[in-house]
Amino acid sequence: MSQYFAKLLKLTLCGLTSFTAVSASPVAAQSAPLQKVSTQNNGYIGIGSAIGLGGNTTALGTGGVAILTKVRFSDNLSLHDATVLFGGGSATSMIIVTADFPIRNDAGQTMFSPFIGGGAMLRYAGGLDISPAISGGVDIPLSRFTGTVRLNVGFPSNRNADVGILVGAGYNFGG
Repeated sequence: MSQYFAKLLKLTLCGLTSFTAVSASPVAAQSAPLQKVSTQNNGYIGIGSAIGLGGNTTALGTGGVAILTKVRFSDNLSLHDATVLFGGGSATSMIIVTADFPIRNDAGQTMFSPFIGGGAMLRYAGGLDISPAISGGVDIPLSRFTGTVRLNVGFPSNRNADVGILVGAGYNFGG
């Protein structure tokens, strides 16, 4: 029996994660089957629409076309980025670090993932202006794509909040 454990230890230390022909002992027959671990995407890049709800200092508050990205660092930490172009205000980028709360089905697949976070709003209007920003929303994986809805609030230097909803879809990458 000790020879069996010595072989097992040797195989494990060599980086092998599974083996089939070590022994036909009852111990090996009783071992649990390996579970399949599903891989998830590491992020997405896409396009959407920004709907301005208030404020007119930035494109976030007035609306426009949005380029949306997400980079996932772990199951519960991501970087959500959005750049709003062609709006009534100056082009605006938001870089938000978010806490993610994925909701999974019984198979372990993410059905949707609410998130909330804070970061910076950047805009160029006669010079670079960096202001605080907050965001909350939900990402919905759809096979190779992810749908997203976000409520973003930026606080430009004029002390008026710019508020906008971003709705879009992105192509998943990684994983």
